Amino acid sequence: MTNKRTRMNENIPKKRMMRKLIFESLFQLSIKDVKLDNILFTFEKLNEQAHLEESYYLEAKQYIEDIYKNKNEYDALINKYSEGWRVERIGNIEKTVMRIFIYELINKKDIPVKVILNESTELTKTYATQKAAAFVNGIMDKIARSQASIM
Repeated sequence: MTNKRTRMNENIPKKRMMRKLIFESLFQLSIKDVKLDNILFTFEKLNEQAHLEESYYLEAKQYIEDIYKNKNEYDALINKYSEGWRVERIGNIEKTVMRIFIYELINKKDIPVKVILNESTELTKTYATQKAAAFVNGIMDKIARSQASIM
């Protein structure tokens, strides 16, 4: 017997589901100082329901570990391109989403920037408002342009 969440998850593209689990695991990092082990424990518990395929599971763990390790670097990019919004003033949902997609911009060259921007907008809309999604998209677009000029 499958539960409602498992059936619902079957309709969500695998990469999008992976990002949702990463988001839900990393969200606590914006609320309090938490150890990587606690974040990975949360991820494990979420994955018990989601049942990511092994390749997505391993990839998600890599995202979590790298984002955790580079959080300050990513927050510095957010600060630089958020024009008048210090990272401390940005909502926890928006910060968490931006950290995930900064990771992708820097580390996942196989994902087109347009897809990264669209996915960041969609993930933000899942947990916040359309206005928050537009805010995230604007900052992510600036960061993406800056990264393109570096490469």
